[in-house]
Amino acid sequence: MIQGHPLEREDMQPTWAPGKQAVENIFVADVLFGSPNKRCAGAGICKVIAPVAQEMSPDGRWGCNRAVALVRLDSSDTLVFQFVKHSMCRKAISKYFGNGIFLVEDLFEFRQNYWLEGSRTISPGTYPVMRSKEYLTVRFNTENMIRE
Repeated sequence: MIQGHPLEREDMQPTWAPGKQAVENIFVADVLFGSPNKRCAGAGICKVIAPVAQEMSPDGRWGCNRAVALVRLDSSDTLVFQFVKHSMCRKAISKYFGNGIFLVEDLFEFRQNYWLEGSRTISPGTYPVMRSKEYLTVRFNTENMIRE
């Protein structure tokens, strides 16, 4: 549970696969918005820290450049970030998600070792935002970066 928000999946198991359950790694992360090449200014994802290591303010928010997100890698090599609305200030929601598009200005390499296949990179571009009552969801097509 995150500050009164239940850890629920919004997209349920497909009806065409009754009884089949895919194993997914879902973790809670602290996402710092911005461009890695601009010292976290601009747009995109600057850092992902998981598990969440920062303390929230008494109102349940961190500041206008951060958010709590549920992160998972789905079966199509897509990184899915479910940004928890309650963890963000209105300014951040407007700035980073306001027009229904999440902008990534610079390549972001997701180096955490949560997937056996190697690190993942998110390419610069625009990504549609799916809105629900609790989350702003962005699906990033990724590339597998296996290091030897």
